[in-house]
Order: sequence, then C-alpha cells, then structure tokens
Amino acid sequence: MTVIQEGDLEFAFGSSWRVLKYDANGSYYKTALENQVKPTKAVDFLCLREGAPLLMLEVKDFSLGVPKQEEFDKVPMIVAIKARDTLAGIIGGSHNATDSSEKNAFRTFRDRLSSSPQVVFLFEDLATPNRRPPQTTAHKQDILWKQLKSHLKWLTCNVWVVGLSDYHLVFNDLTIRRV
Repeated sequence: MTVIQEGDLEFAFGSSWRVLKYDANGSYYKTALENQVKPTKAVDFLCLREGAPLLMLEVKDFSLGVPKQEEFDKVPMIVAIKARDTLAGIIGGSHNATDSSEKNAFRTFRDRLSSSPQVVFLFEDLATPNRRPPQTTAHKQDILWKQLKSHLKWLTCNVWVVGLSDYHLVFNDLTIRRV
C-alpha cells in the first residue's frame, strides 16, 4: 500500500497501484523543471495499474469556497496545461532524472503512453448543501468535465471529473480520507 498526503487529504493506494507524487519537493519536477523552465505546471500524481494506461491525477480543494466565476472558468485550462507539462516532464525525466528509481518510474510511465492516457480531476467540496443546491453542484461538475475534455481532446478522450463522493467510480483499490 502507498499512502500519500495532498493538502488535507490522505490517499491510500492499494498494492495494485504504482504511484509517484509528481510535484513533490526534491522530485525531478521541482529540481529540474520548475526552476529552469518557467512557467511549468504539474499534476499531483502519476498512477499506474497493471495493464492500464497512465493516469494523471490533479486534486483541487474547493472547501474554502468555489472561486468567482471568472476564476472557476480557468480551472479546466489550468488542468490541461498541467497535463501537457507533465507529459513533457515524463519524457525528460525518463532520460535525465538523476535519481535512478525516479528515472525508472518515468521510463515505465513513458512506455505506457502508447495507449491513451487518462486524466482525472478530483475536487474536494465543489459545493456543500449549505452553500449551493445539489443540482448546481452537479451542473458545475458537468461543466468542468465538458471543458476539460475539450481542452484535452488532443491527448485523450479518457477524462473524468470526480469528487470525494464518487471517485470510486474511476478508482478501484483507493481510499481517500480527510486528515
């Protein structure tokens, strides 16, 4: 089992997963890309399961409130840019990462790019019953999904937007809890 914390969420990936916290301090992304190529963005996790394509996971916490509409509208493009920049980082890391285990992980991720990768945007608390009616929450989630899918059509049609209540529809052998 691999347990990784992102913000106030703990992700417990079962033994079937190989996971790299891509944007972690000390990682190839932080040391080689972020400091040398500005601006560069990154997804939070790179995930693999046996026989499945690469899965890029971006996590966003809306628990302090959903941004104003003009900022909310930018979220799908930001996630798409993170996916694009992460792909470049995977290629670069497979050749140039100095940590051998990270380099091997990048090579494995790169080799899985022969099949269409998956991009998952997991949001925390897009809305609560106190802030928005449930139908508005579902509508916002649908808008995010359609826009993200449109921005990523050059890469994949495997795009999901899920919350803490429905992530299990995409992920098997994963538990997410608030810490």
